[in-house]
Amino acid sequence: MSLKTLMIFVTVYKEESITAAANKLNISQPAVSLAIRELENEYSIRLFERVGRGIQKTSAARHLYEFASHITSLYQEMDMEFKKQNQTTPLRIGFSSTIGACLMPDLIHSFTENGQVPMPYIKVDTSDRIETAILENLLDLALTEGVCSSDKILTEPFAKEQLILVCSPSHPFAQRENVTLEDLREERFLLREKGSQTRKLAESAFHLHDFILRPVLESTSNEAIIWGVHIQLGIAILPERQVAEYLEKGTLFALQLQGIDLKREYQIIYHQNKYLNPEMLRFMELVKQKTNTP
Repeated sequence: MSLKTLMIFVTVYKEESITAAANKLNISQPAVSLAIRELENEYSIRLFERVGRGIQKTSAARHLYEFASHITSLYQEMDMEFKKQNQTTPLRIGFSSTIGACLMPDLIHSFTENGQVPMPYIKVDTSDRIETAILENLLDLALTEGVCSSDKILTEPFAKEQLILVCSPSHPFAQRENVTLEDLREERFLLREKGSQTRKLAESAFHLHDFILRPVLESTSNEAIIWGVHIQLGIAILPERQVAEYLEKGTLFALQLQGIDLKREYQIIYHQNKYLNPEMLRFMELVKQKTNTP
């Protein structure tokens, strides 16, 4: 098995077509088919099934892709690094949606303000999608919250944050010193989308108390949820950093809910096989300095 064979497999996997892969790689269709057969014979597996005029990925193909995509991407990165040694390649940095909104602007500004490094490529998305990009070497490192789902990803914690329950100042709860779980059972909840780490933590914490969160509104945007709370569509569970300004202005009210731990950890993540170059290390150190992590 050669690196070229793996690159052909990765292209077929992404294109979901032998013909499209051959056109993209500028090689013949028989050469593509031969490379796939060689891989299948090497590991005694079936990678693709023919469905009509197309092909369908098998579970073996999806498993192999986890390794092959990272190997081929690392090779391309190495090739580019040594062919362009006099040029600085921009970092590729990922941020979960929450961290992207509250920490990313200041971090990127500080990282690039002296003009000695090029502007990084930045991707802001859900933590799950950011993890996938790390595994496929589409990002060099990322800042996320919650527990990583892959043992191939290394993590370095850099901050902790509390999720808080908020309501409109006009809500009846705003007149109370604290609320109980029983008080919340008839309330309308506005939550982040499924898959969001904020949503996962909130659901897990409430589930321990046999409380199922059933939202009347789901959104990928914290700002949309904050607006919904403001106009009294319901109450929400949001990161403290995201609502601090609204609490200070009095446009939101923080509820005191006893007995439920809604604290989470922010972390820097990167692939276990990733070479940490000086620019990556500098950015990681900047993150820890900015968030006062020893």
